Amino acid sequence: MKKQQSHRHRDGPEPGAEVSPAVTEVLCGSELRKIAAKAADLLLGYPWKVWFWGDSIGLEGLLEAAEITGDEKYAGFVYGLFKAWIAREECRSEFDYTAPGVALLRVFEKTGDEALLSAARRHATYMAGFRKTESGAAVRYENAAFELPPELPADHPDYESWREFAERVKDGGPCVFVDSMHFDAPLFAALYRVTGDDGYRRLALDNALSQIELLYDPADGLFHHFWIEQTRARNGIAWGRGNGWGLLGLVETLEPLPAQDAGAVRIREVLKKVLARMAELQDRGGGWHTVLNDTSSYIETSIAAFMVAAMSRAILRGWVEPAPYSSVVESAMRFLIKHVRPDGLLDGVSYETFPSTQVEHYRRMPRGGIVPWGQGPLLSALWWYGKLQDAAPLATRHQQERSPACASTAKSHS
Repeated sequence: MKKQQSHRHRDGPEPGAEVSPAVTEVLCGSELRKIAAKAADLLLGYPWKVWFWGDSIGLEGLLEAAEITGDEKYAGFVYGLFKAWIAREECRSEFDYTAPGVALLRVFEKTGDEALLSAARRHATYMAGFRKTESGAAVRYENAAFELPPELPADHPDYESWREFAERVKDGGPCVFVDSMHFDAPLFAALYRVTGDDGYRRLALDNALSQIELLYDPADGLFHHFWIEQTRARNGIAWGRGNGWGLLGLVETLEPLPAQDAGAVRIREVLKKVLARMAELQDRGGGWHTVLNDTSSYIETSIAAFMVAAMSRAILRGWVEPAPYSSVVESAMRFLIKHVRPDGLLDGVSYETFPSTQVEHYRRMPRGGIVPWGQGPLLSALWWYGKLQDAAPLATRHQQERSPACASTAKSHS
């Protein structure tokens, strides 16, 4: 597949472009805390399934909200949810492989509750026991349903029309999904950080590298939504949020691992290639298309939140040079703030996007729900953007110098 020409810089900001004063004011001080608190409060009311796709980034976002606002109710909610899960752990749900392992270990490190560490170890044993593909990737989903409609609320205007699509669902058999890149390797890497057990390091690398082999397409420099075992092929669609899942998963895998490890070096190479491609594909308004290389598909807002978090962390860790990405992050943050409603909802986030081999499935996906894969990335974006401002790397240092009244965001809210 030939790479599509970049359409980001036609009218968008060039590297080193200044942050607009209005956004600087919003992202400094009390207004930042207000946005985070409203966004997190909405997320507290979400009907958590314990567990399901999206819970991981949702709970990580609530932990970020506690850091930004200084309000421990958000971290307390996450702690309580994990304790409730442990109480029913023996009766695992069908989707327990989506459990938020990184958040679980963050709460353990914060509370010292050994029950959480024990649960994380048991969960890692459970995760390591799944059947593997020939490449070594764990098969979490043996009977993927293609063309499955999203779970819309009954009062959603598209509810009835999407119910009709339920009759067209096909059994796609075993698949490996890009979302799992945020559940699998990051759990093992976090356990390696906490315990020092080298077996977890090896599991982290094995999981990440085997998923990269199946899901990363070097021809277009992006992750595809899923790999189909029956056809030994990717689904052929570069789903935007899926690339967010993949990138954030790689970042969270790399952070605890030794930098010189050969496997970590390979992961960083892929991370940098996908980040570079995402920078090329940013729309001039600061967002990304839900099908990244299809400009006829709509702009979906959660992608920008994933990108702000992933790119900020990559810059802070020194994995990429700041100059090519600073303006991408600034533009994406302006886009995000513009799409946060007064009640704290990140508007324009698509509902759960189940697998399909048809690009039209992604183009017509409805938007607008209060979902953890929208609110969670928004909160993480706010937190990591603040830490990037605090570090003031190259392209953003001049902005803080121009705005001395803007207190250090990360320090103010940690």
